[in-house]
Amino acid sequence: MTTKIIQKHAELGTREFELIDDAIEYQISSPFGDEELSVVLSVLSPEPVVDGSMLYFLSEVNREALIKLFVDLPDAETFAEFVRTVQLRIKEEDFGKLSADNRKSAITKEQVDTTIDMLETYMDPASIDELLSNLRSLSEAPSDHERLNQVVEAFHKLGVQQGSVLTYAPFFSTLLSTTDFDDL
Repeated sequence: MTTKIIQKHAELGTREFELIDDAIEYQISSPFGDEELSVVLSVLSPEPVVDGSMLYFLSEVNREALIKLFVDLPDAETFAEFVRTVQLRIKEEDFGKLSADNRKSAITKEQVDTTIDMLETYMDPASIDELLSNLRSLSEAPSDHERLNQVVEAFHKLGVQQGSVLTYAPFFSTLLSTTDFDDL
């Protein structure tokens, strides 16, 4: 399992990436300056995007490229192994994602109806129609765990609109996992 990679590009400088605990840390040295950053894996989509000679790991929330790698550097085999390792670690770190299993308290029809009203008021309903449809179904049977799973699945398909949904519908924050401070 490759957890560190150093990429040297003749014109764009050097990039060093390392998986440490629940994050990927990187350093970039280029003619434009130096940069160091740490990105928590749970915010990344496990499916990278290739654009020419670059491969990007995108934010699950706003689809911004947070990790930018040169394709096939230092060599194709090492690069592919590192990308596979990053993808695996991202999938292992999905504790920050919405899940029906994270909801500990009962859901009421009133909560779901308020959520629908908030989303229809502050967002374009046509842009979140699948989510609204699943919420309406959940409103009819708030204790149905399968319907709650369908709401979560519809939320995950929203891409950049997830941030707006979380802003306007606090109900969704109850589907996020929590970490007790005693566990840290």
